[in-house]
Amino acid sequence: MEHTHNHTPKSLDSKDINRSFLIGITLNVAYVIIELSYGWKIGSTALLSDAVHNIGDISGLLLAFLAFRLLRFKPNTVFTYGLKKGSVVASFINSILLAFAIGAIAWEGVRHILNPNNINGNVVMIVAAIGIVINFSSALLFRKKKKDDLNIKAAYWHLMADALVSLGVVLSGLIIKYTGWNFVDGITAILVALVILISTWRLFKDSIVAMMDGVPTEINTTEITKHIMEVAGVAGVHHIHIWSVSTNENALTSHVIIENLNEIPRIKIAIKKELKAHHITHSTLEFETFEEKCSEKNKL
Repeated sequence: MEHTHNHTPKSLDSKDINRSFLIGITLNVAYVIIELSYGWKIGSTALLSDAVHNIGDISGLLLAFLAFRLLRFKPNTVFTYGLKKGSVVASFINSILLAFAIGAIAWEGVRHILNPNNINGNVVMIVAAIGIVINFSSALLFRKKKKDDLNIKAAYWHLMADALVSLGVVLSGLIIKYTGWNFVDGITAILVALVILISTWRLFKDSIVAMMDGVPTEINTTEITKHIMEVAGVAGVHHIHIWSVSTNENALTSHVIIENLNEIPRIKIAIKKELKAHHITHSTLEFETFEEKCSEKNKL
């Protein structure tokens, strides 16, 4: 049996990535305070809902930062993978909290459609425009690093998408300013709630799958099997199990049937390379020949 470990690239283990996270979190916290303050002051549910959306940004950044920091904890006799799974648990808790926020936003949005307040469109536009700058600037902090880590990549695209959400809030302020349709504020809040619902559902689903040791969404077991079979010397593969070690690391165990046991070193290297290309950083491979009878049940 061959057990291999491929760790996160050294380029991520630096003060630079820590600084990027801290700057991104600080900028978003400052903006949420501003948005909540003005949203509450002028009675804008659009700003308040976008503030909750940006709280989701902060949670996402904190989760990505947590996943990165947990890599520093070394495995021990109890936690043989270290504390990396903690990032999965945190993402589940985050999705539950956001679900409650969605309900509150939608309720307030409906109330403001039925009984709209007089909203200052200029304030909505200015505050939301600040959000565009904050989200876009925060995303740029991770632009060059997103290729090295799936969690950082997710944070990058989340921030970019939220810059577009803030743009939508700017447009709602523009409509209110020139038409006086204050009910648009409530409609915008509901639309923002729907955006949060979509992203939160995926977060909830992925975290449940990860906690139950299911195959990560971005990995296709059939494709993995096909690519392993394409390695020269591999005659069959079964007992494939794939699961998440953390929000940015995946593991695999498998039985591999080969024609010549002397080819194990070359085949092992080839399979490791293929698995790494599919973001599987931990692999346990058991090699067998056709003559061996695998007695384990539940083959996949």
